[in-house]
Amino acid sequence: MCEPTLAISLISGGLGIAQSVASYQQAQQETAYANAQAQQNFTFQQMQASSARHFEQMRESQQNAVMQQNRFLADKAYQDEIAQLNLRLMQEQEAAAQRQQEAAKQGMQLRGEVVASGRTGASVDNLIADYYRQQAAFDYATQRNLAFTGAQTQQAKVASAATRGSRIASQQPYIQQPIVDPIAPIMRPEPSALPYVISGATSALGAYQTPPPVSAFNAKRSN
Repeated sequence: MCEPTLAISLISGGLGIAQSVASYQQAQQETAYANAQAQQNFTFQQMQASSARHFEQMRESQQNAVMQQNRFLADKAYQDEIAQLNLRLMQEQEAAAQRQQEAAKQGMQLRGEVVASGRTGASVDNLIADYYRQQAAFDYATQRNLAFTGAQTQQAKVASAATRGSRIASQQPYIQQPIVDPIAPIMRPEPSALPYVISGATSALGAYQTPPPVSAFNAKRSN
């Protein structure tokens, strides 16, 4: 009559061991899932950091291109303005030279007419000297006006250079924002099988040491 009791003990012990094995496997699955999820999140954060860093590099490259184009246009405008100022000054110098030549030619013609008239005396000398003074005064006024024009041209060049600098400074380089790489997660360690082995062994030992039910003991005595 001890066989049923022994069978029950064996079944109970086996169930305890099976439960410990199932608990250990579940702990392994939970650890593997948690680690896989942590790795997935870490990979996603790495992709985000890489994408953000690429975006910052692209913005810097685009801004550098804009700055180069802006500087090229500023230099071109400055060169054109300086060329126009130089051309205007050359035209003024040429016009002044022509006016002086015309004045000198006219003065020479007037002096020649006086000399050709055959007149002599102090009045003739004074008249010729007056022609020379008029020509000298005209030349002085012409050179003075030309000097003013040159000074204005230089001031215009300085203003043009300042405008060029302002145009170039209107575009500033892009400073990349720092992108921090994510920190690798700390993975969960694999669960130890020792607690589950001890639990299964304890269950099996407890089931083996459990006394038989009282009814079974009484039945044995009655027999």
